Amino acid sequence: MINRHLFLKNNKSQNNSFKRTRNVQIRPDDIEETISSKTIKPLQINNLRSNYNSFNELRENRYSNRTIEFPKYIDLIEVYFFPIFNSDLKKKFFQKYGLLPVSYSGFNKTVVFEVVNFDLFEIFKQHIELIISYKEAIAYSGQEYNLIANIMKFNFIDKRTFTYQEDNIILSIINVSNSIAKLQKEALITYLNDNEINYSVNHNEDIFYLDKISSDDIKIIERNFDIVKIITSSRANTVRPGKLGNLRMEYGFEVNIPDNLPIVGVIDTGVNIIRPFEDLVLDNGINITGEVDSDYSGHGILVAGLVIFGTDLPASVKGVYNAKSKVLPIKVLHHGADGINFPKLLNSIKLANKEFGVRIFNMSLVFGQTKNYNETFSDFAFELDRLSYENDLLIFISVGNFDDSSLKELLTTDYHKEHNYPEFFYSLNSKSPVHCCSNTNICVPSESLNNISVGALAGNIEEGDNSDITPLNIYPAYYTRKFHYDYDQEINQTEFRRNQKNKYLNKPDLVFDGGDLLNNNSGIEVLTDSSNFYKRTSGTSLASPLVASLAAEVEHAYPSLKTQTIKALLINSATFIKYSNLPHFKNNEILLRKLTGFGVPNRDILIGSENNSITLIVEDEINTSEILSIPIYLPEYLKKSANKLIFNITLAYSFFPDKGNHLSYVPLQIAFNIVKDLPLDTIANGKSNDYSIKSGFSWSEDHFGKENRSFSNIQDKEYKLQPNDIDKLNGSLALAIRCLSKDDIDEGLSDLLKKNSHAFSLVLTITEEIKNETENSLYSEMLEINTLDIISDNLLESDLNIEN
Repeated sequence: MINRHLFLKNNKSQNNSFKRTRNVQIRPDDIEETISSKTIKPLQINNLRSNYNSFNELRENRYSNRTIEFPKYIDLIEVYFFPIFNSDLKKKFFQKYGLLPVSYSGFNKTVVFEVVNFDLFEIFKQHIELIISYKEAIAYSGQEYNLIANIMKFNFIDKRTFTYQEDNIILSIINVSNSIAKLQKEALITYLNDNEINYSVNHNEDIFYLDKISSDDIKIIERNFDIVKIITSSRANTVRPGKLGNLRMEYGFEVNIPDNLPIVGVIDTGVNIIRPFEDLVLDNGINITGEVDSDYSGHGILVAGLVIFGTDLPASVKGVYNAKSKVLPIKVLHHGADGINFPKLLNSIKLANKEFGVRIFNMSLVFGQTKNYNETFSDFAFELDRLSYENDLLIFISVGNFDDSSLKELLTTDYHKEHNYPEFFYSLNSKSPVHCCSNTNICVPSESLNNISVGALAGNIEEGDNSDITPLNIYPAYYTRKFHYDYDQEINQTEFRRNQKNKYLNKPDLVFDGGDLLNNNSGIEVLTDSSNFYKRTSGTSLASPLVASLAAEVEHAYPSLKTQTIKALLINSATFIKYSNLPHFKNNEILLRKLTGFGVPNRDILIGSENNSITLIVEDEINTSEILSIPIYLPEYLKKSANKLIFNITLAYSFFPDKGNHLSYVPLQIAFNIVKDLPLDTIANGKSNDYSIKSGFSWSEDHFGKENRSFSNIQDKEYKLQPNDIDKLNGSLALAIRCLSKDDIDEGLSDLLKKNSHAFSLVLTITEEIKNETENSLYSEMLEINTLDIISDNLLESDLNIEN
């Protein structure tokens, strides 16, 4: 019988503060530096001169091209800084030059400003003019123009990024809330209505979706409405239908439907109710396309089949399969490459949650745009992160696929040695005339951090290696996509400092079999309509619903768990082959991690554990600047068994993002550690040597220099206790958790973070590595000496409490 997971309910201790300094000497690269010299060099002066000339020309062009008059306009200037633009620089640039930040990118080294005081901005121009009048280096220390020394380059934002397409258009609005912006937004709405342009708008009215618009109207909007930030297409990118293989002439199996199955929202092309789906698809569904409810492309059917049956159906032929979930069709596309009405998509997710109780969603589609290296978070990712935070949702998003026909050409007619695997994914200085490695980066909005992004391995779930163009089935598939952060590249001519890198920030979060190209037999066998019954295909669009199906199994077993706990359980169970054991990645651990994230979730340990292991769950809340500890008592027999204990800990929490702030998009840090079971004041305010169990037992994330760090809302760490470590603990240790927030963030959000407590989920799996057999069961013994609650398997029943 499987041993169920348990809530850890030992009495916790709390302290409303903790020591924020290190007990080590600060290294030079931990110190915030602006620039390395005290003069502005000739090269920088030449660049500023060119920038200023271009600035004036672009500003004049924008004003001369206007055809709609407003009482006032919004001027935007983009500045590339050498240092991180912190709160001190923000204050100085506002007070001296009348520049107010609108958004941050380049890890907050690049800032878009609104000119809010034109009189003060004249001083900025005067200082630039003074500096560019010099031909030789100019000293700046103690001078009025010293702030300019921080600037690498700047430009006036004349044209908005826009598309030449005329349907399925997204207008993103800049984050400005003054009277000028309000007037322009009202005028934009009037313009759309007067010209009979159908549109939808999101809840914050900063994303407009336009069904169809002429190129002339796009030009008018781009040239006149300063509040418009981006004009782009919302066309989707799903997996192509794949080569058909009529493998059977009927479905040939029956379906067992367990009670109380969870409902998964399938955001796709609709779902037809084929015979295996009877009583498993909510036939009403949600349709935002204006087309018929049926699945015209067949993509939604295959995704729904993988969500409902998981790996069981493609892995083996049986007479009966157990359903893992029901599905709610959310039709957002009719054809595979249609545009997505994103505001309506957001509303449909909220409706599915409110009306049908759906908490888990699968979105096997992304927008066509790949992320540029080190690009900031998109408005689409922000909206999904906000939605998941506010409604306790978890959306599984495929990272997108490299087009199979393009890949075939790169390997044949357009072959170049740098198209080989895995150079194909990362070769910055490639001499290939037709391929750029940034095109293998993840697609929008799979950078969403509150949700789970899924990449693909080349396996097709079946036994044996059925891969084709990918070297082995255990490798990341040739078509899958990688994380777009690259710490080896400079930002504004400066390198990343050691404390700016975060090993936990990565997309995809997880990988799973998605099949391989180009051989039909390398694909995964999936369900299709009754004219074909089955076919084989491949893509991250298949890997994502397979992981979503695992999440549904967890929700079915433990319906009271929060979605972030489900997320933590998936990641806690995940592993991947060590890079040194994979010949193609033996010298490239970083690239492998960018392709695989935390690895492949293990279904066998998701729901329960063996006798030599126990999984404990903490669902709790913590305040900013607070630290808490929870004791964990260890069985006495461990001192005699001389066996190791392995602690695998995963922390997950959702957060409200700081929109437009690249470095502080995650404004909240919650971190954990395994420490000695000591009074909390010692853990909170003592030196690390006072409470550390052993060298290497560190906090999951460091907080030193927090304003310059990117935080991660997923952390996963392993701690190993040797027999002599266990002997020294006197029967107990403690789980410590602490929380803090950033200061250089939106003021309203900062106040919110400080006033409210923050929910988190922590999964702790303790495993006894058995070298010496005993009659004891770690699971049973831990139950005897700790306060552990059995997690209810029915929302109508109270938890069962087992205490010593």
